[in-house]
Amino acid sequence: MNMENNFSISKLMAVLLVGPMILLSGCATSSNTAKGATTGAVAGGLGGAVIGHQSGETGEGAVVGALAGIAIGGIMGAAKDARVSREQEQIAQERAYQQEIAKMREKAAREAAAREEELRIAEGMRITERELIEAEDNAKLAEARLKKLEEELTTAKQKSVSLKDSEKRMIEAEERIRELEEKLKELKGDE
Repeated sequence: MNMENNFSISKLMAVLLVGPMILLSGCATSSNTAKGATTGAVAGGLGGAVIGHQSGETGEGAVVGALAGIAIGGIMGAAKDARVSREQEQIAQERAYQQEIAKMREKAAREAAAREEELRIAEGMRITERELIEAEDNAKLAEARLKKLEEELTTAKQKSVSLKDSEKRMIEAEERIRELEEKLKELKGDE
């Protein structure tokens, strides 16, 4: 009987260990509820088997432990699924909100551009040919005056550069003259 009991315990332990592993390996994308229930079944079954073994009821302890583990693991997994679902819903709502804001901004920009275009057209309707000709003539006069002032400025700069260059050349020439005069005095013997 003891041998038969040990064989049953071994089979039960194998089922409790291998069964959930097979379930979990096929459920890589399964819900947290299923994963929690499976993990709870394994942990509860093992714990129940250990506790049941101490009282001589290994099989019943394993079953009770597995059932309790399924319930607790399932509840914990379901809570995690609910939290993940809420987070995903919040992300989706935020994304939808941002898209709506972008649409509203785009619409406002189009409307502002349309209003600006309408204002330009309305302003253009009030402008006479005479005003256009006067504005063109005034622009040409201003450009001519600007060109004249720029030429005066350029000429003034060139004069300043030429003056400085002439002064520099004069200083260099005078310095060279002094050097040569002193050298000639030495050669002539004048002191």
